[in-house]
Amino acid sequence: MLEVRFENHNRTIQVEPGANLREAAIGAKLGIYAHIFKLLNCRGRGLCGTCRVEILSGQVADRNEVENKKLAKALQKNPNLRLACQITVENNLVVRSHV
Repeated sequence: MLEVRFENHNRTIQVEPGANLREAAIGAKLGIYAHIFKLLNCRGRGLCGTCRVEILSGQVADRNEVENKKLAKALQKNPNLRLACQITVENNLVVRSHV
């Protein structure tokens, strides 16, 4: 089992290697969506860009084209932003959700 620490929630969850970060957070009842996006989101397809997280420590695969497109402007201010729906957890992580 791997550990993912959600810094702004002050919680650490256990996840299986290969788990999707968005699904793991939702399964642990951790909010990764702000406001109306709790209901109105793309359900993990990378289309809306509302499941932004900041990787504080740990390694994840490089951003894919979907993330590069959705996060283009935001990456200029913070290069550590990712979409939780596009992250496969393969290492222990510390993340901050943007809710």
